[in-house]
Amino acid sequence: MSVILGLNSVPLQGYDAAAALVVDGVVVAAVEEEELCHVKRTVGLPPVQSAHEVLNIAGLTTKDVDTVAVPWVPHAMGYEDSSVEENLRRWLTGIGFRGSELQIRFIEHHVAHAWSGLSFASDVLGRRFGVLVVDCLGEATGGAAYIYDRGLKCQWHLELSSSLGIYYEAVTNYLGFNWGAEGKTMLLASYGRSHGIEMPGIPDNRFLQTLPTWTKRDSSPKHVNEAIKRKLMSEISKLHGDKLTFNRRADIAMATQEIVAERIMTYVRELTKDVDGFVLAGEVALNCAINAQIAEYCRMKGLEFVVPPPANDTGVALGAAVAAFYELSDNLQLLKQPYLGAGFTTDEIVAKIGSLGLPIKRTSYAEIASGLFKDDLICGWFEGRCEIGLKSLGKRSIIARPDSAAVRDRINVLKMRDNWCPLSPSLSAVEFERYFPNSIPSRHMLINATNFEDSKQLHGVLHVDGTTQPQVVDEAGPYLSLLSEVGSISGCEAVICTSFNRTGEPIVYSPEDAVASACAMGLDALAGDGWIVKFN
Repeated sequence: MSVILGLNSVPLQGYDAAAALVVDGVVVAAVEEEELCHVKRTVGLPPVQSAHEVLNIAGLTTKDVDTVAVPWVPHAMGYEDSSVEENLRRWLTGIGFRGSELQIRFIEHHVAHAWSGLSFASDVLGRRFGVLVVDCLGEATGGAAYIYDRGLKCQWHLELSSSLGIYYEAVTNYLGFNWGAEGKTMLLASYGRSHGIEMPGIPDNRFLQTLPTWTKRDSSPKHVNEAIKRKLMSEISKLHGDKLTFNRRADIAMATQEIVAERIMTYVRELTKDVDGFVLAGEVALNCAINAQIAEYCRMKGLEFVVPPPANDTGVALGAAVAAFYELSDNLQLLKQPYLGAGFTTDEIVAKIGSLGLPIKRTSYAEIASGLFKDDLICGWFEGRCEIGLKSLGKRSIIARPDSAAVRDRINVLKMRDNWCPLSPSLSAVEFERYFPNSIPSRHMLINATNFEDSKQLHGVLHVDGTTQPQVVDEAGPYLSLLSEVGSISGCEAVICTSFNRTGEPIVYSPEDAVASACAMGLDALAGDGWIVKFN
């Protein structure tokens, strides 16, 4: 038996700590550390709890693991590989693993991103894919391009000076948003009206060599990253000043969106010659507006388009484990869904919540759906296995009626979100075709769709420009059954679906987490497959 444990944020602790487990070519579990330690983004924290959690999910122990894969190459970050490996073995021994006996595999960061994306393709054997990774920085580069054909072949790396992630992050910081809030810049761009706003350009500096080796005498990639970002922010400030109206901020966001989209589409066109599909990964791959442009381009060329749900660094532990397995065999079972965390049966959930003294009762999908519309309930939805990635996809979600702006605004207040930020819907495939006939469906809320009719039934989930980021639910299960009952009541099989957490907090993981978060936010109810708790 081959058991490969992928770990991010160890021993060179960074952020987005996570663990994933691949057993005989099957990804059996992937968990983000923040969901267990309740610290958002886990800056400076290693994946201690998640490493054990993925083993618990698989029914294995630390003794069963034979390989540990890490999605970073130390020498490309200014460290000695042997020294980092020694520290990693010592750390693994300290948390109960056979540190001295394990095989250690260091996987290039962007290779791990690439494999996290390929893992969600419909099929890879006998097919060719163009693969583009665009993020802030890997070890010492700002992105990479590959062709997959029974293995990855690097086409080029991006120098940090050409990092689209650094550029987007610099603009995000300049606009007054916190670290990690690039999604707000994307949403703000929809309010932009003035085209042709002057912005600093982005050089297109690529190289074909292997990753450079950094020495401690050099400026570290992290320092180079910060220097580039500060320079960009200074250039933007000289162009636009430091006191901006909302509209001016929106215009700058729109200009940034256009610049980054144009560069990405240049890369997409280069990488989609003589291929069967295209994979996009890295933090910038979470830009749903740009993804919509790529999806349309791929549709015109007849190509499969893949963006993994954990497109950012939450997915590189998974990608590293998959890459390490693929070095041994191409007998890899691809992922059909992103539900890779712990799962709970209805009986387990009812027992756990009931033990907390809450008035939980058995119910029907029809009753839950009725409450959403007749009582305007804002409801935490909890069932099955937890999803991986930044999007809640019907397992750990807050749901509500999708036709009410008042309900949308109340959710934003409860979640402590900016009131100008839109929410997204989960809807059936039939409803997607009905309301977004010219758009490309996404099961993972990662492709913008446009409604040209300003439908009243989706009023609470349409952005100012008529777009939204829908999750198309097309697999049988409790969530689709709920949508069906919602359709019977409202005439539209759709609900608002947003992550089950407040801003700055991780998505809930366990039934106890769900209760605590629902009470802290002041939700009206908590429900799942055949049960409900009403708080008011």
